[in-house]
Amino acid sequence: MAQRIPQETIDLILRNTRIEDIVGEYQKLTKKGSRYLGYCPEHNDKHIGSFIVYPAKNCYRCFSCDAKGGAVTYLMKYANMTYPQAIQHLADKAGVSLDTNRFDYVPPKPMPAPPPMEMLILPHSMVTAREKDVMKNNFVRWLLSLPWDSAQKARALENIRDYHLGHSKYGHTIFWQIDELKRVRTGKMMKYYPTSHPKAGHRDKEAPYNYDWIHSTLARHKDENGQSTYDPPYPYPHIYNPDKQEMVQTLFGMHLLNRYPGATVNIVESEKTAVVMATAWGNTSMGIWMACGGKENLSRLRLQPIISRERSIVLWPDRDAIEEWEKHAAAIDYKHIKVNTSYIKKWWREADGEKADIADIIVRELLEHGPMGNVKTIGDVIAAAPELKPLIEKLQLKIDNGNGE
Repeated sequence: MAQRIPQETIDLILRNTRIEDIVGEYQKLTKKGSRYLGYCPEHNDKHIGSFIVYPAKNCYRCFSCDAKGGAVTYLMKYANMTYPQAIQHLADKAGVSLDTNRFDYVPPKPMPAPPPMEMLILPHSMVTAREKDVMKNNFVRWLLSLPWDSAQKARALENIRDYHLGHSKYGHTIFWQIDELKRVRTGKMMKYYPTSHPKAGHRDKEAPYNYDWIHSTLARHKDENGQSTYDPPYPYPHIYNPDKQEMVQTLFGMHLLNRYPGATVNIVESEKTAVVMATAWGNTSMGIWMACGGKENLSRLRLQPIISRERSIVLWPDRDAIEEWEKHAAAIDYKHIKVNTSYIKKWWREADGEKADIADIIVRELLEHGPMGNVKTIGDVIAAAPELKPLIEKLQLKIDNGNGE
């Protein structure tokens, strides 16, 4: 039987391995300060900033799906190599000679993961500073321009405040991620078309730097020579050290959890959808709206603050994610979670597109038919918000739409 390769030989190989060179063989990386950014190979990543390669720690991590590891893990998972093949590949790169006859063995157990870094917590002053000019923001202006009824218009203004929507000096809408303990984790930054544009209310993916993260901007405050990359210099250069702190995402709207202790937690994919639905169907004593920010971000770990409080959860998937979210709900394995697809299945139209979500339908109906939209009967109300059914039945509520209902 072949002998095991000495551990000191494997350690020598790994010490002489540059993680950025290995990952860079298979995907394009962009150097930012002491780190490298790329697209995560674990999920359908479309935005640079979440997948980070750390040369100092010889590892990589995705802050969207939590994929992480070193050079061996990367080669085995994404280059389809076996453990011996990965070791041989790294040995060749490092110029270390190996006796290939010693590969007939089970790889050693992986070394324990290093202790977690300190979680990044941003000062609330960053949030309040960016709320000042929020009425100049394209997304906010579009939201307020919709033909809401008087109650919805009032809720729109409340939601702008309650979700702490922000406006960057470069025109981004900032959707802050503030957790249940009111700790500011980060902020997602996206540009939207102005209200005068035919695509108002949609992301302006043609604009330069149309997508970013607050924590990424903080990490970019200096280049490899220690010089500021901002003009004028960024005002918070001392807050985030990516070699000592890590950004841990939470759900957009999680800070509302304790404020409304009896409310059902409705979860959608996009932050825009959460704000629109909180405006359209807002009744915070009955239901609050949160966003996970991406299909791959829906996990039991992200929902744990809600689950630990035994709160009811309703998932509202986009049309193209219904099957996927139903599988997620089953995997989360929580007795108070369910998936609501009745509304989007009933009211979706081909013109909405396969990627439409519930807010797309609400806005389309709002623009075509006014504030009542497609809520024509009490049955429609219950289909949209089943948690209201006991109250509706108890009060024997009806809709006065001129048809006797």
